[in-house]
Amino acid sequence: MKNRILVIIWLAGMAVAALYTGEYLYAGILTVSGIVIVLSAIFCLLSGRKTESCLHLPRAVEKQTVFQGKLELHNRSIWPVFYGNGSVICRNTFTGEEQTVQIPFSLKGNGTMQTAFEGKSLWCGCIKCTCSNWINTDFLQIFHKKKSTEAEADMVIMPQKHILDLSVLTQEGFDMESFRYASNRPGDDPGETYDIREYRQGDSVRQIHWKLSEKLDGLVIREKSYPVDDAVLILADPFLKETDPERAEAVVEIFAALLQSFMEKRIPCQAGICDGESGRFHMEKICTTEDYENMMYLFLRHGGSSKGPCVVQEYLKLSGTQKFSNYIYITGEATDHEDRYLREKGLVLTMRCGQKAGKTEDEIIFTKEQFRKELGFRSVR
Repeated sequence: MKNRILVIIWLAGMAVAALYTGEYLYAGILTVSGIVIVLSAIFCLLSGRKTESCLHLPRAVEKQTVFQGKLELHNRSIWPVFYGNGSVICRNTFTGEEQTVQIPFSLKGNGTMQTAFEGKSLWCGCIKCTCSNWINTDFLQIFHKKKSTEAEADMVIMPQKHILDLSVLTQEGFDMESFRYASNRPGDDPGETYDIREYRQGDSVRQIHWKLSEKLDGLVIREKSYPVDDAVLILADPFLKETDPERAEAVVEIFAALLQSFMEKRIPCQAGICDGESGRFHMEKICTTEDYENMMYLFLRHGGSSKGPCVVQEYLKLSGTQKFSNYIYITGEATDHEDRYLREKGLVLTMRCGQKAGKTEDEIIFTKEQFRKELGFRSVR
């Protein structure tokens, strides 16, 4: 706008001078100025027509870490771009946090350039960066034209590593021995027997305890116990009715801390999350740091649905749904009662966000302000 005002003043001054003095010099300067302005406008229309852009981001960084991205530009035309300005919008899909980074640049004809930009997120989640348009300006910087482009990239902001006190979850606490034989539920571990009962129609012949059947003069069945790998399934759902970064962060950090804690205690567990876009359910055994990082990446990158909680329903839709002796369900919604569908499958412990912390035999309520203290969080070095 400033340059436009100066150009208008210049042209008006030359016109007044030419009329007042009658000198051809001022008329010539006015004519040349007009030609230059027209050429500058034409140049603005032609330049940047074949410019392609691409965004590059790291796959994942830790929370409160400054990340560096790159905007790569390719000019496929002979016309250079003297002054360009692109807007990269970075949005956290988990928390709604958003920031815009302005990137000025120039490009020679048939040239390529990379320009770096920095950002920082205060919350965990998935950062989606997009550059949907940029502005091309002529060499006098009095005309500009908006150019469309389709450049996007995303990365995950991982939570800082913590573990929590597993004794907070149940009165007995979680340990390896409590799950090794799963004495509270039958399963399919051929190495251990859960219970002996009378034969019922439909039972497998291979489950018949032949020696005991002979002694009791009737068929009895040996129910097997759960294998160690099927001891615990941890399900997390990030759905929130209203955007609330603190509650979303609490769900992420508790899910991550649980996985870290189970790994530290060497308690076999599996974790499940749902891709809200495709509806696909992901379930993995968490044994190594790589397993943990892959699961958290999937959770932050794809987890959640804008329609409602989905992870429990998608888990139950699996063909031949695998049963577990214990389920831990983490939700940020106080009114989320999807856990009721799990109770016929095994023991369920629900961890939900609420206004006031509390605990019952099968439920833990944490607050978004003090959940780290309430669950005994400790940093992992």
